[in-house]
This record gives sequence, structure tokens and C-alpha cells, in this order.
Amino acid sequence: MKSRRQFLGVIGAGLAGAVAPVKETLAAQQLRPFRGPFGLELYSLRHQIKTGDAASVKAAMSYAKKVGYTEIEVPDLSGLSAREYRSLLDEVGLPCTSMMAGYDQFSTELRTVAANAHTLGAAHVVNAWIPHKGPFTIELCRETAKLYNEWGKKLHADGLRFAHHTHGYEFQPHLGRPLFDTLVEETNPEYVDFEMDIFWVVDPGEDPVAYLKKYPNRWRLMHLKDMKKGPPTRNFTGDEPVNWDVALGTGRMDMPAILAEAERVGVKRFYVEDESDQAHKQVVEDLRFLKTVRI
Repeated sequence: MKSRRQFLGVIGAGLAGAVAPVKETLAAQQLRPFRGPFGLELYSLRHQIKTGDAASVKAAMSYAKKVGYTEIEVPDLSGLSAREYRSLLDEVGLPCTSMMAGYDQFSTELRTVAANAHTLGAAHVVNAWIPHKGPFTIELCRETAKLYNEWGKKLHADGLRFAHHTHGYEFQPHLGRPLFDTLVEETNPEYVDFEMDIFWVVDPGEDPVAYLKKYPNRWRLMHLKDMKKGPPTRNFTGDEPVNWDVALGTGRMDMPAILAEAERVGVKRFYVEDESDQAHKQVVEDLRFLKTVRI
């Protein structure tokens, strides 16, 4: 015969089992779809594009629109003029909301960068890489921060937003903390934004959600890509095998948590970027995931 305590224990366990699914159901109902926007970094389709070949650029744009992307970030002009590139965007009916340019272009051709961005219709211009040999250093970090403030101020006066794209090497530790923190803290938030590439935050061993919370007013753009499952990495080179890029939702990233926090802190634009050899296929899977995930 069961004691009263044993009996109540059995009853309690039964009630807990009955209530848990209800709680889980209610929690699921409170989740909502990811709002987007659903952008594609056109670098994902680079294998389809031939430099100077407008037809191949247009084909890549058309494919992006056909599978459901509503805007693109332009990695470069693929050997075309800004006017030629814009005409292709207009023919396809796909807006460009962000444009990347090289560090040297920002240094020596800032007016041209701004003019090209306006021609394309991009509101954002992004530096994707800080040239360096060997490990990223505190000296280069601080020198770059000063340049970023100068470039950002001039671009802001021209109606554009300047941003730095994370690529892993910036998280090189210095005196016990990542140099990236110095880059953020020594740049003016009025003129310098950041584009978080979540792959290149995780690769050096950091947490995208934690960094979104740490600097909630600095992240304006985001690259979405997933990393294959495996042990934690502490890589500060900004380089990994391309097959480490896997379809969103199939790798190690907690995508619902990242997307929810990104929306909370006010990230404005989201771009899928897939650097794998399977990008043509995976960008379709990526978009399907983003349209069905709940956060």
C-alpha cells in the first residue's frame, strides 16, 4: 500500500506530465516568425558571375529574386560601372540596400565609393577587411578606428551609413580582451556602424548573442550563415574551409536566439551569405529556414 506522500508524489508527477505539454504549446504559440528583411549577399553566387560579363551578373540577380530574396548586398561591381550595375538591378527588380568596398578604396577613392553607392541606391557602405600581415594588432586597430571615424563622418554628410564587417581576426585578444572591443569603443557611433557576420564571431570563440547585448546600439547589419557542428574554435585568421558553411538551422548556431536578439537591438538589414561550394542550393534552404523559423 502506498503512503499518502507516495500517492501525492504519483499524482504530482502525473499533473506535471499533463501541464508540461500545455506550457510548451503556449510557449510555442507566443513565438512568432522572423520578420526579415530577406536579403542575399551576392557574393554567395560568385561562381555564377564572370568579371565584366553583365549577363552573368544579371543571371545571379535573377536567381536571387526567383528563389525569394527581396534585396541584395553588393560585394563589388564585378567589373561593371555603377550605372551598368544599377541598370541590371532595375531590369531584375531587385534593390541593393548595402554595398561593400575595399579598404584602399575608402582610403583613396571615398568620393567614388559614395557616388557608386548612390547610383546603386545603397544606404550602407561596408568595409569587409582591414589589411594586415600576421596577427591583428592594437596599433592597427586604433589607426583604423581613427580612419573609420573620418570616413564615416564624410559618408554621413553625404547621406550614407558606414559599417565594418566582422571577419574573426578582430577578436584577437589583447591584454585579456578582444581587440574588437577597442575598435567599437574608439569609433563614433554617430558615424560608424557594424555588420555582424555571425560565422566570424563564433569562429574566434565568441557568442553573437552576447555581443549583440554588449553593444546593442552599434549593430545595424548582419550576415547570416551557419557553421558545421564540431568542437569550439579559437581561430583569429578569418579563414576556414568553405565547406564549414552549412545551411541555416543545420549547424552549431542557435539561430532563433540570434535572430530574436538581433531584432531586439534594432539590426536593420539581414543578408544570407554562403561561401560554400553548395551555395546555389543552400541559399534556397537558408531562405526556407528563415521563413519558417519562429523566434
